[in-house]
Amino acid sequence: MARTESNRAARLLLCCAATGAVLTLIVVYASAAIRLGQAAAPPLGADALAVLRVVHRAAASLEVVVALLLAWLAWRARDEKPQLARAVGLVLVLTIFLSVLGVAAGRTPPPAAALGNVLGGLALVAAFAWILGGLRARAPLPGNRASLPAAVLLAAQCALGASLATLPGAWVWAAIPAHGILGIVLAAMMLLLLRRAAGVALACAVPLAGFSVLHLDDSAFAAFAHAAAAALLLVVAAHARLRAA
Repeated sequence: MARTESNRAARLLLCCAATGAVLTLIVVYASAAIRLGQAAAPPLGADALAVLRVVHRAAASLEVVVALLLAWLAWRARDEKPQLARAVGLVLVLTIFLSVLGVAAGRTPPPAAALGNVLGGLALVAAFAWILGGLRARAPLPGNRASLPAAVLLAAQCALGASLATLPGAWVWAAIPAHGILGIVLAAMMLLLLRRAAGVALACAVPLAGFSVLHLDDSAFAAFAHAAAAALLLVVAAHARLRAA
């Protein structure tokens, strides 16, 4: 009976972590689509923006419920899984931060709030994916010396990309080449660390979509594809915990 309860709790934890990751990805994608749709020429229609806002709000609200349920389950398993409790604590902190920021900033957040929203969303989806990867791992994964530099570079690229998308200014033209060069280096590192098909495809797709933004006249779709692929790459890397497969 105790083993059955333990298996049920483990399945619930997996389900919550996976659901939280999916919901947070939907929030990130809807937010990016709203921002790019407003900046596009011509801008996205009012009806489409209204639908995206409803999707964004619904997914964000459901994520809060999932985060609370995950926290309750992790608290019950705190003696068996102390590391899980700490990781879920990070999910709760990020969820509270994003909820407060979203209410305070409103529909048209200033650039600094928009940057915080993007980075917080990416950190939250990475936290969910990290938890999911830890729960699914049956044995410790082999270490790799390149994993820490790759993690630092991935975080830096996410921060730089979010800054380019939300913070206007003359500095953008200096940051774009640096972002592109570092993206190629990061893609090569991801190809070495993420040997599965999904990781390889995303490692190639992110820089290709990024360079497409610079060369296409109507780059809104390419910009969204770049952001979407980057977020998925972050999920795959966090799930794999940036170790060699």
